[in-house]
Amino acid sequence: MRAATLTYDTESHDGLDIALDARRHLAQTEAAQYDALLGYLAYTADTPLARAGGVNEWTRYGGSGTPSVSEYAACEVGPALGLSASGGRDLIADALDLTYRLPQLFACLYDGSVDAWQIRKVARKTRRFTIAQAGDADRRLSAANVDGTPLIARVGMGRVQQILDQIRIVEDPDDPENQRNENRRRRSVSIWPEDGVARISGTLSLDDGKRLDQRLDQIVESLRFLGDNRTYDILRSVALGMLDEPDSLDDLYHQFQAARADQTDKTSDTAPKPDPEPEPADGADQPGDGGSPERARRGRRSSSRQTVLYVHFDRCWGTWSLEDVGAITRSEALEILGHSHVTVKPVIDLETTISATGYVAPPRLKEQLALMNAGTCTFPHCTRPARVGDYDHILNHADGGLTDSRNGHRLCRYHHRAKTFTAWTVSSPAPGIWLWQSPAGRSYLVTGGTTTKLPGQVRRTVQARRKRNAA
Repeated sequence: MRAATLTYDTESHDGLDIALDARRHLAQTEAAQYDALLGYLAYTADTPLARAGGVNEWTRYGGSGTPSVSEYAACEVGPALGLSASGGRDLIADALDLTYRLPQLFACLYDGSVDAWQIRKVARKTRRFTIAQAGDADRRLSAANVDGTPLIARVGMGRVQQILDQIRIVEDPDDPENQRNENRRRRSVSIWPEDGVARISGTLSLDDGKRLDQRLDQIVESLRFLGDNRTYDILRSVALGMLDEPDSLDDLYHQFQAARADQTDKTSDTAPKPDPEPEPADGADQPGDGGSPERARRGRRSSSRQTVLYVHFDRCWGTWSLEDVGAITRSEALEILGHSHVTVKPVIDLETTISATGYVAPPRLKEQLALMNAGTCTFPHCTRPARVGDYDHILNHADGGLTDSRNGHRLCRYHHRAKTFTAWTVSSPAPGIWLWQSPAGRSYLVTGGTTTKLPGQVRRTVQARRKRNAA
């Protein structure tokens, strides 16, 4: 085990003291990072980052009272620090809020008496606060006791949330209702694979959430009535998956009704007989006709949503993988295929060059490029799905760039704008490989969904770049 050398006098400290010392140094390093980041943003505030004719849009990432930041400066921050676009914007917003709205909590970070994640949470939770509300939160949460420890370091985040709620309600009694309405407008659901399961994260309206909760419990009760003895949590997960297959719920409903009727018949000899079915009206479908309920049910199944699966073969490992999931076993493939009708489409060879004569990329070319880079935007550290991104010509079409696989790639809209209006440049020396250079001269290698920061830095200024373009 490596010897800890963070303290000045290790002989007078045990392991926990060394850990606490490291924790304090880490907090102070985080504070220095935010200061350096703000210094960079201040430098770029007077520097035109967009090319001539481009729009240098300014955005207030932090709360009220914080300065606006060029969205293209934020575009440089993410890759340099190994963050996605949203991660870079969040870091900028938190640093601005701590500096301009929560200075006393920021000072606690310099002292090492509070962790960075704690005050970053406060920054996010108070972003919608007025300057006065943020100042009140800053004062109350940074209040120190006799040993200098701030309140935020002496209570849990639940208590911190209570304090923030009190400040918000006292200052503006209508704000909680406004916040609820805002949350409803920001509802979303995300689903992503993780080790053989799909993890779900999202928000629903309160009434939708309550109804969904009750419906899952109803399905669980039906499954248990039919003899499924798996745990409640597993059955809830199964029930949620069944909501995507109306036919499965229909089958479950009929099985449940049949089982309950059979149980009733066994326990009561006087069970009421079901009413005879009414005679069909003139012109109505007769049993066995094409319009029978069973035929209609089969028709609904045949017209149900189809599934398109992108399966890749890894020549190195000799394994098959499913896009956005990873390597799959035979049983997993059968389970996926067993729920839907499957259409087999011609395989798109990612190494084949698909060309078009015009400016607009055809669907097959866009689909091929969407499968590149593990299905994500080709910008450094971006994790946005390429399938919803834009087709971009590496060499502009107006300058003779072809619309094909070698001169095209898929970028999310944000990074497409950055590549178009700023000095970001990209080249593709081989299929599936992209070399990016930022306006500040940093270079990145993007391939297979990974980003590698290349050593060294090209010393060039944005002004020099614009002069070269003008020449």
